[in-house]
Amino acid sequence: MDRANLKASIVIAIIGIILISVIYFRPVSINRNYSGYMYDENSKLDKVVEINLDGELKKNLSLNYVFTGSIEVDGLKKQVVLKRIWAKYNVFKTVEYSAFIETKNDKTGQYEVNGTVNTSKNFNEILIKLDDVDSKYNSKFDICGPSNTREEAKGIITKLEKND
Repeated sequence: MDRANLKASIVIAIIGIILISVIYFRPVSINRNYSGYMYDENSKLDKVVEINLDGELKKNLSLNYVFTGSIEVDGLKKQVVLKRIWAKYNVFKTVEYSAFIETKNDKTGQYEVNGTVNTSKNFNEILIKLDDVDSKYNSKFDICGPSNTREEAKGIITKLEKND
């Protein structure tokens, strides 16, 4: 291979690597609407709700994907940053995305946890616990989607907790 062909091959390889990197690392827009079910384990309180998850998934070189966006349920909208959770003993297997929902206390300046969000790795299933919903109905609620019954919601909780 002469010098000109070698230079051309190197230039083509560099352009290929840059093109693949741009395609792979560009943020992916995610907008999911779930028909959800909200229920309290210890009472008969339950309600069908709409859940909206909207934001973008950013891929990092370290493979720690991060979803940044908002979640809306039962008229409440919260900002979330979901981080990728890896399977135990298998670095190459993603289990789910998970995060605490935090808000800044205006008086103290400290961040306070007021809920959690877990999603399946492909964002097809979601489990939410929000203190604002709990105080609104004076009970402890699990909010799951997609589900329309208590049994479907419990199935999603079992599936997402099994991956822990």
